[in-house]
Amino acid sequence: MSATNGASGEAMLVIDGVHTYYGQIHALRGISLTVAQGEIVTLIGANGAGKTTTLKTVSGMLHPRAGRVRFEGDDISKLPAHKLVERGIGHAPEGRRIFPRLTVLENLQMGAFSRRDVKDLGPDLDRVFTLFPRLLERTAQLGGTLSGGEQQMLAIGRALMSQPRVLLLDEPSLGLSPILVQQVFETIKDINRQGTTVLLVEQNALQALSIAHRGYVLQTGEVVLTGSAESLRQNETVRKAYLGED
Repeated sequence: MSATNGASGEAMLVIDGVHTYYGQIHALRGISLTVAQGEIVTLIGANGAGKTTTLKTVSGMLHPRAGRVRFEGDDISKLPAHKLVERGIGHAPEGRRIFPRLTVLENLQMGAFSRRDVKDLGPDLDRVFTLFPRLLERTAQLGGTLSGGEQQMLAIGRALMSQPRVLLLDEPSLGLSPILVQQVFETIKDINRQGTTVLLVEQNALQALSIAHRGYVLQTGEVVLTGSAESLRQNETVRKAYLGED
């Protein structure tokens, strides 16, 4: 089902001519993109295209050598990751990266580490458990003993506990069964409908474009195509390269 409630807000997140490196490897080569308040924007591309690097650059895990990242009008290019969490950027990274020896509840509480109102987590825990009822059944279970799908739910839930205004999601459907993939994407739509802006990296391009408002196609660290989700779904190059169509 296509996203129909397109966003009309001003640009919340702006990546402007960003160059990011891993040592001497030039991973992002001057990419520019915008995400408006209320949107779901997806990044599409092959492995190594720079999608994960883009999210890491936004969340402060990497810093650009050139260009700027702006969030709600402020230049955040050089700020450390924990400061960006405090400012409202949540990140559920590729590979989930939960704390395996902490319980589900403790993992969620860790997601709120930057908040000053740590005694008032009840409403946010309720929100996570409403989105992911399975986590409510497993609050005392160690994170490392959860299934892959449950760990993905926990990673997203943990990111939501920081009350992000923009949520970065990196490969949320990776390794999940088709039924769980559908559930995760429905949940992403629910999160967006509740007011959280989403920047989504996803290997399943067809699913990503089915819920996104807009998308960017990355290739070797550069943006090579952008447009509405519908226009990208109809684009012949995208269909052949990323949607598995002949």
